[in-house]
Amino acid sequence: MGPFDRTLLAIYAVFLTLIFLLFSSVMLGWTAPLYLLRDLFYPGRSEVFWPLMLILIFAGIRLLWVAVRRPGGKDRHVILAESALGQVNISLQAIESLVVKVVGQVNGIREVKPKIVSDPQGVGIQVRAVVTPDINIPEVSSEIQQRIKERVFEVTGVTVSSVKVFIENIAAHRPRVE
Repeated sequence: MGPFDRTLLAIYAVFLTLIFLLFSSVMLGWTAPLYLLRDLFYPGRSEVFWPLMLILIFAGIRLLWVAVRRPGGKDRHVILAESALGQVNISLQAIESLVVKVVGQVNGIREVKPKIVSDPQGVGIQVRAVVTPDINIPEVSSEIQQRIKERVFEVTGVTVSSVKVFIENIAAHRPRVE
């Protein structure tokens, strides 16, 4: 859900909450909201009622569509080969699993969170990692980039256009309890 949809949802929720509060206060016997609602939604003042109703209907339809659509439905795979018999695809999830395995074999890496983005030149890979304090971060980052690029191409044949490494944290040594 993007910023536009979040803003729309917030405005929609606030508006509906206010309307329900006004109707509830009228049902409890307070008459002041009744006059406000009567004047606002007076049948002779359709220039206020109908535009407001159309905005609410379109906002509701948009929010319903955002809620039920399948996120990331397209481009969740990469075409590896295409022949007369058909296509061979690999999911981006499979490439993520490969990246986790490759980066996990590098000394000094504690935790790995990859993100794969499909692009026309192949794939872009973003790796978030937690490292131990006894390593040289620039050297390890360079090694991670090189290993990922080589291994992903070797296994899948997919060209890796970029590998971005983000070191999220430096893990503290914890003594082993035996």
